[in-house]
Amino acid sequence: MKENTAPNPPHDPPTAPIESPTGSAVPYFLAFAVFLAMLYGGFKWWQVRQYELERGQAISATALGPPLTEFELTERSGAPFRSAEMRGRVWVAAYFFTTCPGSCIRLNENIQFMHNLPELKDVTWVNITCDPDTDTLEALRDYADRWQADPERWLFCRAQLDYTERVALGMNLFLSYKGHQDRVVVIDKAGKIRGLIDATSKHECQRLHTMLLKCLEEKPPHELAATATAEKKSS
Repeated sequence: MKENTAPNPPHDPPTAPIESPTGSAVPYFLAFAVFLAMLYGGFKWWQVRQYELERGQAISATALGPPLTEFELTERSGAPFRSAEMRGRVWVAAYFFTTCPGSCIRLNENIQFMHNLPELKDVTWVNITCDPDTDTLEALRDYADRWQADPERWLFCRAQLDYTERVALGMNLFLSYKGHQDRVVVIDKAGKIRGLIDATSKHECQRLHTMLLKCLEEKPPHELAATATAEKKSS
């Protein structure tokens, strides 16, 4: 019998290795990660934009009305505070709100320290709230008591928010609901703004201290006018 010499059937051709489910999902995972990163970036941009709007940095003066350089507020006692009546005195304006948990605390800690310095006893400090809905006169009185504020030298005032925004603009500051800059405004005896200083910074408070001493040494406008008149007559 003839031996069967027919060749064995060929083996199936080798096939490419099958990718694991994990390997095939990698491109999709990377695409999803990129999408999440873009989404997070967009969210952070929105947060920054909202923060800028709340701080008033995107609000024009024309949208608020003309700035006010002379104004009237209501002090915690219920008495009016009139900026025009401060002529001849050195005073400092600061913006805050009573429920602020951060920068307002540092601001008022530094004001309290300077308010108690004997050499600055003739400086009047005027805190103005940017949350009049919460900061009623009673709330302002309680807050002032917390800081042991002298009712004659450290005042706490309020007004309608849109009015207060115009007051801030008159001091070259932007302000919105619960949004304010931490700079205090130094106003001299002639009623002129002498400087805007970050009173949350201890280093800047040293500069504030020097500026206030210089303003206190200056004569008020009526004394300067009287001196000028006397010199003119003598000549």
